[in-house]
Amino acid sequence: MMCNNIYFKILWVIVYGITAYYTFTGNMMMGMYWMAGGMFAQAVVDLVYHFLPAHKKS
Repeated sequence: MMCNNIYFKILWVIVYGITAYYTFTGNMMMGMYWMAGGMFAQAVVDLVYHFLPAHKKS
């Protein structure tokens, strides 16, 4: 995870918490959808965050 923003970290914890909830309550497919969506969203946010000029390190 390249993004060190605390709000994004909290968001990912919530998304993976929802994934765990669906997985352990018997809704495995919904848990898999949340996992795939969460991982894709995290990758996109990290990629965008990486290319923002304000956050580049010299």
